[in-house]
Amino acid sequence: MKQYLLPLLLLLAPLCVRAAEPLHNLDSIYACLDEAIDNSSFYVARKEKSIAQLKQQLQRAVSNELKYAICYQLYEEYRPFENYSAMDWLMRCEQIAAQMNDARRRNRCNILLSLCCSNTGLYDEAQEYLQLVDQNLLGPDDVGEYFHACYNRNNELAYYTSVAALKRHYRAEADKFEQLMLAHISPHSDLSYRTRELHLMNQGDHAASMRLNTEWLKTVRKGSHRYAMVALYRYLEYKAVNDTTRMMYWLAESALADVRNGVMDQGSMWEISNQLMLQGDVDRSYRYISFTSESANRFGSRQRRWQISPLLADIANRYKQENERKTRLVMVAALFSAVLALLLLVSVFYVNSQRKKLALAGRKLKHSNAQLSEINSRLSELNRQLASSNLKLGESNRVKEEYIGRFMSLCSLYVDKIESFRRKVNKMMKNRQYDELFRETRSTTLKERELDELYNNFDDAFLHLFPTFVEEFNALLLPQQQIQLTDDGHMPVSLRIFALIRVGIEDSSKIAEFLHYSVNTIYNYRARVKNWAVADRDNFERKVKKLGTQNRT
Repeated sequence: MKQYLLPLLLLLAPLCVRAAEPLHNLDSIYACLDEAIDNSSFYVARKEKSIAQLKQQLQRAVSNELKYAICYQLYEEYRPFENYSAMDWLMRCEQIAAQMNDARRRNRCNILLSLCCSNTGLYDEAQEYLQLVDQNLLGPDDVGEYFHACYNRNNELAYYTSVAALKRHYRAEADKFEQLMLAHISPHSDLSYRTRELHLMNQGDHAASMRLNTEWLKTVRKGSHRYAMVALYRYLEYKAVNDTTRMMYWLAESALADVRNGVMDQGSMWEISNQLMLQGDVDRSYRYISFTSESANRFGSRQRRWQISPLLADIANRYKQENERKTRLVMVAALFSAVLALLLLVSVFYVNSQRKKLALAGRKLKHSNAQLSEINSRLSELNRQLASSNLKLGESNRVKEEYIGRFMSLCSLYVDKIESFRRKVNKMMKNRQYDELFRETRSTTLKERELDELYNNFDDAFLHLFPTFVEEFNALLLPQQQIQLTDDGHMPVSLRIFALIRVGIEDSSKIAEFLHYSVNTIYNYRARVKNWAVADRDNFERKVKKLGTQNRT
């Protein structure tokens, strides 16, 4: 039994770690990220203010020691903000170190310059800076950093080269320098944590890698630039086990921390744009990748621009396909409206024909009653039935005539609107106003306005046909649950649902389709209102179907 226990615990360990962390609200974190992007100029200004203060301190500095310290702080401020500016301040540090005849600091500056170059695709320059380093003069803390620079350059080359032989060579070099790096850096440094975590993930030991990430997370302040890095690796943990909700939450946390810290090297933002694109959220993906592109241009990273370009092209293609699809839908809707209008005309002629036939039958029946007095009792009963049918038919004709007239008016109005929109789109296309066209077609305002107009027309027609419906409907409800018309004289959703039932549309799916709600929402509305009934809720809807009949003329 014990021989199976250990493998079972190893199998369940990742599930236990995931269960320990609650599920997060993605809509909430996306809203925070959207707000941060909107306020990004504030965070950038805060970063620039901090840099300006350091530059003022530098102007007042007298000793080379203080100048070096301030220049190094400026490098740290610029490192995630503007790469070339960060390199400029490192060069200033190297010059000051040369004036101080401090070989150790000059070595450190060259190591950091090599890292700046390799992180932005300047691999030859990175190697040149490494060749300037005198390994015999490296301090204890600089040896690990030197091997890190060697590892980073070879790792980047192995990732981006497409030549198999070179990829193997660079990978072997990267692995060699990685081992040397780990032997000389603190196990509690960010570099050690992320290197070891990647090793564990690549080996498939997700329980151990998650524990290491949790340990790392405890060492950073939430919202800091370091926190963004830990959150990004936590995203990779959940991505490896296909936990979509948690992985997107931590990726958004990483991107949010970067934005709020004025970071321009937006790796997390690029990744979240890519994931949202894969999930079909094209609009949000486009917004995030646009922000990433602007940040990458300021930071000065060639790799980030290479990553961004294919995604931007893919998004543009999606928008093009969506526009073509909507154009086809508009054409189909116009054709459908024309066919429906024709069918309504045919229906009008048919109803009028049937009315004439019914009127003729009524006259013949009355004539027969005068001649056939011996069957007067049976004819009286037949006359009462005929009167009831005429009443129902008259009500049906009244409803049909009212709605047919309004529908034909709306069809004509929609045909005019579609033609006007077609001319507007055609004009924009001719004038190459693609951005304006994109904003025009992207907005849902037109749809919402037309739906409001459709519902208002329905309300006006219904209340015209059944003027006492609201009063009679409220008579079926408890006094404290009365439903009134809105201030502009239209029906709220709950009342509109039962108005549709009154005119014969009882199916929740059809009501949901007309009102643009889910079927569950319609069902909940119906159930809630029936619970407010004064009595006999089971026959509530049957009573609603009879409302307004006795007041018709």
